[in-house]
Amino acid sequence: MKGLKIEDGLLLTEMKVDYNGTSLQLSRVLVDTCATASKLTPETASQLNIPYASQDAREGAKFSTAISVGPLKIADFSIEVSPLRREDLDAVLGLDFLKRVGAKINLDSMTLSGSRVN
Repeated sequence: MKGLKIEDGLLLTEMKVDYNGTSLQLSRVLVDTCATASKLTPETASQLNIPYASQDAREGAKFSTAISVGPLKIADFSIEVSPLRREDLDAVLGLDFLKRVGAKINLDSMTLSGSRVN
């Protein structure tokens, strides 16, 4: 189980991303059940040494990473790099990740858990 919090009306959690031997712990990750794809900001991609260029956003560039949200882990996860509307976020956790891990969002206990861990 991973803790959730609500800040400024947004449902947030933390996430670890690994790319080619570089790891980064992200503290402001939006849990968005309306987003079909999970996304990293270009700034986050830069910190992970992901070879992203601004024209890639128009093409929907995706990169293979490992993602961990507490015990929910996917070793080979394709994530999009794209600017977000809010500059105070590191990433968006979308339906692609949530569905793949069988996510259960419990707003009473403010936790995220899953039925499938890859």
